[in-house]
Amino acid sequence: MSNLLAENQRMNNEQKSCRVTLEPSLQAQAALWSPAKRIEMARKLERWARQLIISAAILQADSAPPTPPRLKRLPIRKLRLN
Repeated sequence: MSNLLAENQRMNNEQKSCRVTLEPSLQAQAALWSPAKRIEMARKLERWARQLIISAAILQADSAPPTPPRLKRLPIRKLRLN
C-alpha cells in the first residue's frame, strides 16, 4: 500500500515538473526525438493529414450517386424561334 502511495506521489511530482504533456501513444513515439526531429515529424504529419482529408473528400464525391442530367434553360428569344 505504501509503495502505491509513493508511486502516485512520484507521478504527481513528475507531472507538475513536466513542461510538456503529450498523449501516451505519442509520448512513446517521440520520447527519444530531439526538438528538430519533433518539428520535422509534425510538419510531415500535418502534410499527411491534409492529403488524407483531401483524398477522403474525393473518394466521397466519387462514391456519391451521380446527379441526373438537367435540361438547359433557353432564353425567351430562342424559345420563340421554335
